[in-house]
Amino acid sequence: MKKDLMTIENLKKYFPIKTGLFGKIVGYVKAVDDVSFSIKDGEVVSLVGESGSGKTTIAKCLLLLEKPTHGKIIFNGYNVVDADNKRLRNYRRNVQAVFQNPFLSLDPRMNVYDIISEPVKTHIKISRAELYNYVSKILEMVGLDESFLYKFPHELSGGQAQRVAIARAISINPKLVIFDEPTSALDVSIQAQILNLLIELKDKMNLSYLLITHDLSIVRYISDVIIVVYLGKIMESGLSEDVFNEPLHPYTQTLLSSIPDPFTRKLRERIILRGEPPSPINPPSGCRFHTRCPFVMDICREMAPPEITHKQDHKVFCWLYVKK
Repeated sequence: MKKDLMTIENLKKYFPIKTGLFGKIVGYVKAVDDVSFSIKDGEVVSLVGESGSGKTTIAKCLLLLEKPTHGKIIFNGYNVVDADNKRLRNYRRNVQAVFQNPFLSLDPRMNVYDIISEPVKTHIKISRAELYNYVSKILEMVGLDESFLYKFPHELSGGQAQRVAIARAISINPKLVIFDEPTSALDVSIQAQILNLLIELKDKMNLSYLLITHDLSIVRYISDVIIVVYLGKIMESGLSEDVFNEPLHPYTQTLLSSIPDPFTRKLRERIILRGEPPSPINPPSGCRFHTRCPFVMDICREMAPPEITHKQDHKVFCWLYVKK
């Protein structure tokens, strides 16, 4: 049985809304509101949902690019949120990221060799002579040869730049890599190559992935676990096969209705949601999804639904599944 690599408990991230000369706080944007889940060794967990659902904010909190308002991020038995510098250094080595647009995450003034070697020199004791061979080997692992070592980002194609970003992330042998829409900026043909590369690296290096995406075809291809997020809250979570074959929450059913059935390749009956997602500044009471749900009941407007375990590891937050 796989053990938990990272556990997120009751994570919240509220952004203050300030006004006036003295920056008086008049409200909060509740981007992430009480989210809990775990990532196991060697597991691919995907966070899916519409734009503005809080997926990227969760990733930024896990990377400590944003300080959580509340909650715990447990890694190696300690809470990262209030860890000391020694533990934070260890955490940053073990949790790396690859972002949507590689050209924005790669320093245009640095060549590929410098980009990949920089984190290696920071976290690994290695001689100058060994460093060249080490970087060359990492580059080879992502499908690029030594001829790319002294090229600059502007000389690379989108797929090549993303491979360099992946090489930088794996160069210090992390345990978890967080991918925020890693293929959305690439051509369709290149997307498949990058996904195959990620699967190959995961198996070779025993990596865990947290994948942030809205592309459900990618999720089906690579994920072990799916977590469906809407307006800062988890709606449903479970093994990829369970969620795709038996989506429980109306929101999950809506998302899956936009892609073909994975077995028959026929389009599902399309579900069109009414209205726009509510503002995270003033989210609806009760179930966050009730303003757009076709099955809404009075209790949905009044009380937040409890967590219901449908079967092992398949959970849903919906009043439709509460036994009466």
